[in-house]
Formats: sequence, C-alpha cells, structure tokens
Amino acid sequence: MPTAKPTFESQLAELQTLVTKLQQGDLSLDESIQAFSQGMELSKNLKQQLTTAEHTLAQMVDDDDQVTTIEQAGDDLSNNGVANQGYQSQFASDDDDNPF
Repeated sequence: MPTAKPTFESQLAELQTLVTKLQQGDLSLDESIQAFSQGMELSKNLKQQLTTAEHTLAQMVDDDDQVTTIEQAGDDLSNNGVANQGYQSQFASDDDDNPF
C-alpha cells in the first residue's frame, strides 16, 4: 500500500521543527548537516507546492467551461489591480538625460 503524500502543513511543521533544532545548537555537526539538508529539501518541495497553488488560483473557468487566466504574466497587482491613475513619484524627471 503506497504511503500518502505528506500535506503542505505537515511538511511546514517538520521544517519548523528542524529550524528550531538547528537554532538551539544542540546537534552535532553531522546531525546539523543532515537537518539542514532535510530542511532544504522540504523548502524546495514547499516552494513547488506554493507555485502550483499560485498557478491554480490564477486561473478560473468561464461560462463556457474554458480555463482562462485571471492574471497575465507581468501584471503588477501590488496596487490591487488599480491603474496608476496618473500619480508620479516626486523623484521622477521629465528630462531623461538629467535625472536631477
């Protein structure tokens, strides 16, 4: 019987446990190296899962059951998708040759 894939939450908890052990400094050098290696592998897996989840959430199904991308690559949604509305930095210059 195949083992169930560990959940994101269980892997994150395991990573947090490893970090705590490393921070306490009670491990031998070999144990520290092994814990660090395990932590890096967990971190890689967690990042992969987050990237997959991010791509899933960035899509939606339209009325015709077609998958459409909500967010286009390169979209800057740091302002919640609101356009710049004409605001400009006080440091921006109209003269590209002289930035001051």
